Amino acid sequence: MRCILNTNKKKLIKIRIQIKNEFYIGPGKILLLEKIGEKGSISKAAESIGLSYKKAWKLIDELNRYSSKKLVYAKSGGKGVRGSQLTNEGKTFINIFRNIESKLTKLTIKEKKDLESLFSDI
Repeated sequence: MRCILNTNKKKLIKIRIQIKNEFYIGPGKILLLEKIGEKGSISKAAESIGLSYKKAWKLIDELNRYSSKKLVYAKSGGKGVRGSQLTNEGKTFINIFRNIESKLTKLTIKEKKDLESLFSDI
């Protein structure tokens, strides 16, 4: 199984945000949500980023349980009926995370370059 969670090699910083006491949001969950939005399916989204369906479903279930409103709506049923879609809250959630990520990246460009100067070519 391939793993392609880091699809943007130009990212300067990866963030993990603690929500309340013991719940964390990071780039993996956000990427999964984005792929569900693109593919309309948890299984297709999981496959596209190298996750098992079971792991993807666990992450989506966790997100839906902890959020005040569902972020992903999953339809079950026979062929042609199944599928998943992001709710408006799910789309807002992604946008907020990406905005935070973008702002932090812009704020830390100099420090990131300073850190990189301490290492030889990797």
